[in-house]
Amino acid sequence: MFWIICAIPFAALLYCGLVFTVVLTVPAAKTYPLLFGGIFALLPLVTGAAIWIGPRRSANHDSVK
Repeated sequence: MFWIICAIPFAALLYCGLVFTVVLTVPAAKTYPLLFGGIFALLPLVTGAAIWIGPRRSANHDSVK
């Protein structure tokens, strides 16, 4: 449990560093900042939603059988 508490903020810090690196180095990200910002904002949201809803969806699917 302690490992998860330490790993999640570190993963978020790495993700923020990745976002800053991409925005500062990729010319397309400089040209279309709203598009890339939206992509970088939706990526963790969709990932978290899939992790959160995934087990519930499979549990409901198993109970139908």
